[in-house]
Amino acid sequence: MKLAPPGVPSPQPGESILGTPLDPQLAAIYRRLGAAEFWDLALHGLTSDEDGLIPRNEWLRRRGQVQYRASLVFGWKPGFAFYYGTVPQLANSRGIQPVIYIQAMEALFAVPIASSVDRFFQLYSHYLERLVRNPGYVGSGIPDVTFPWDMADLIGQDAALMRQLHAGRFDFLTDNQRDALEWLQELRALHP
Repeated sequence: MKLAPPGVPSPQPGESILGTPLDPQLAAIYRRLGAAEFWDLALHGLTSDEDGLIPRNEWLRRRGQVQYRASLVFGWKPGFAFYYGTVPQLANSRGIQPVIYIQAMEALFAVPIASSVDRFFQLYSHYLERLVRNPGYVGSGIPDVTFPWDMADLIGQDAALMRQLHAGRFDFLTDNQRDALEWLQELRALHP
């Protein structure tokens, strides 16, 4: 695990970042720490280098795809084009934004994984618990559990996320990719 100190000044909830309001839960995280790495999750710091929150999002948004334009990417899986971002346009009345997983390796699409940043980190902690209890991982060090795909049962318990999912609020992010559509169908079946 690697942690960097928080940036100065610390961002405020609702502060405009690239023209969209910063999620209050994400702002709280950035008030406590800067860039970070936890196993296979890295958080963009509030720095001006290429992996900083704003430069990275500017670079991604220049690509023009809706998955990047509609989100604020705050994290990624090191070594892969797998990203985690909030979706400001889907914020609730308190400004809390859902979190999506953006897959950009073979095909580009995004799928919902949590109704909030707090729920995202809860889900990730449950993933780590499953990982270390998995006999295959314990014996070989190679994960048999993948995030977020093997966490559908817990994602389906996120009532706020499921309401948005059933309302079709995330459909515009799938780009009609088969994997994304199957994921949405699986989640909808878990919580009809």
